[in-house]
Amino acid sequence: MAKNVGKRFEENWKASIPSDIFYYRLKDQAQSFGGCSNLRFSSKNPCDCFLFSSPYMYALELKSVGTSSISFERTKEEKGVVHYHQIKGLREFVGYRNMIAGFLFNFRKKDNTETTYFQHINDFDRMIASIDKKSFNEKDLKKFNPIIVNSRKLKVNYRYYVSELIEKLNREMER
Repeated sequence: MAKNVGKRFEENWKASIPSDIFYYRLKDQAQSFGGCSNLRFSSKNPCDCFLFSSPYMYALELKSVGTSSISFERTKEEKGVVHYHQIKGLREFVGYRNMIAGFLFNFRKKDNTETTYFQHINDFDRMIASIDKKSFNEKDLKKFNPIIVNSRKLKVNYRYYVSELIEKLNREMER
């Protein structure tokens, strides 16, 4: 099991995917390994993974934090947890028919609980346009249509109710 909590969240998410839902994790880029940051040319993934459950494909970027807020980049030059290229990539994906793109935000609490939300990229854009700071917290997030991703805690890890989330998103798309 991964020692990095972000990777653990990704592994727990992957382990939660039912066998009838297609899952594809994009490979991490070379600059993310071993502190190697001197690469001049490297591509940046637009998101972490794709899911497919007919009739929709889902592009998801997963973020897990042990703090009360999540920083984001409004431009390529800024530094944040949510990167500009990820926001841009998700924006591009929603231009395609039957594509749902967004973030899974996982807030880990000091009492060893966590809350996970899905937020559509369009709602994310509305949220960051409405705030004058470089980060957002759960209170900010809750104002912009997040969907709680239900989960259950195992001994150490979590299992997420992915099928339930997919059903909620499908209902939203059909409205």
